[in-house]
Amino acid sequence: MKPEQILKADMLDILFENRNKEYGAYALRRDYNGRLMRGIAVMFAVVLLFIAGTFWKTDKAVIGYMTNCSFGTDIELKKVEIEKLKVPDPPKVQRAASIQHTTPVIVQQTPSTVPDLKALSKDVSIGTETFEGPAPITNALPSSQPVVTPAAPIELPKEPAILERSEIMPEFPGGDAAMRRFLQKNMRFDFEEMEAGSRIEIRCRFVVDKDGKVKGIEITKTGGRNEFDKEVTRVVAKMPDWKPGFQNGRNVAVYFTLPVIVEVPEQ
Repeated sequence: MKPEQILKADMLDILFENRNKEYGAYALRRDYNGRLMRGIAVMFAVVLLFIAGTFWKTDKAVIGYMTNCSFGTDIELKKVEIEKLKVPDPPKVQRAASIQHTTPVIVQQTPSTVPDLKALSKDVSIGTETFEGPAPITNALPSSQPVVTPAAPIELPKEPAILERSEIMPEFPGGDAAMRRFLQKNMRFDFEEMEAGSRIEIRCRFVVDKDGKVKGIEITKTGGRNEFDKEVTRVVAKMPDWKPGFQNGRNVAVYFTLPVIVEVPEQ
């Protein structure tokens, strides 16, 4: 197809260019729209005919029904009486059998003699008649009240005079930080002939009594030099009163172990 014919040609002609149009596909596609419109028109016609026939049959049935039916004009209403329900009478309750109460009559009784106190003081038993004979044998009756034996007092374990630990341990006034400042301010050590940077640990054990006083100072771990141990003992003895330990609601004396670390300064 020439270029100038392309703009004027149909899309179907361009598609079937250089193909066999006599085969049938070309003719089917060319007449497709016409066949589609005719099929739609025939379908609408059939539907309309079906709807018309349905309405025609319905109207005919209604007319025949209306012709065969007849309505009366005189309607007689009858009064309907409502019967009252009969409530049965309650059953009669028969009275239970009883006997008439009679008032007791008090008659004269035969007088009886009551023994005097002197006769009752003798070793005799009380019975329905008086009879002379030997003294009765009596057994001691058990007391109705239980015998209560006092329980042995419970001995509580004695608390040691000085505790190893208490609920609240003794405390230096101001806390641990204040105690470190106190030791650094008051301790004086001679580091002569000692290697620079060396580290010495001294453990001091003492008692903080219930009044907070520091007593019973002893060195449990020596620093290797007697003068070091004496210096730690001297400074601990100068400590102010501590806050005492607390156990079972009262102040108690408690052992306290104080580690002292001494570091030889670099020269």
